[in-house]
Amino acid sequence: MKILYQGSPGAYSHLAALEVYPDAEVISCKTFDQCFELAKKDDKLRIIIPESNRITGSIGIEYLIFKYRLNIYDEHFLKIEHNLLGVKGAKVKDLKNVFSHAQALSQCSEFIKNNKLIANIRADTAGSAELISKNKKKDEAAIASKLSEEIYNLEVIAKNIEDEKGNATRFLIM
Repeated sequence: MKILYQGSPGAYSHLAALEVYPDAEVISCKTFDQCFELAKKDDKLRIIIPESNRITGSIGIEYLIFKYRLNIYDEHFLKIEHNLLGVKGAKVKDLKNVFSHAQALSQCSEFIKNNKLIANIRADTAGSAELISKNKKKDEAAIASKLSEEIYNLEVIAKNIEDEKGNATRFLIM
């Protein structure tokens, strides 16, 4: 089986796909539209798409559900645990800038404020981790998943930095 998700490798959607279909081939797509378009053309493909988050609400994909009219086969709830990722040896005291998706930055706002970090909005969490891996600067970090740490050869500087524990995202499998 092949399952498509939106985002860079290591995104929370990637993590959700691996939880639901551990033996599937998971394929990254740049946009939600691309996921839907490919699945509409090939009924052997499945997509896993975030629909809502317990803290921040609707993700805003309803228009795509109506536009493409794909069958919803299942739902999956993924516990969201945000980690601060940096280059090996970096410490919180070394940091100036933190990069991530707007929702992740919002969900970790207390940590960011308490550590006097400058929040930088990026397209996704895993893409932010990839940026940190490429830049190799000790004063930059990303808020992303544990999977991103492994993929981009980074180190967890601080674990579970989200303001509210018990956050989850509801994913639809179509």
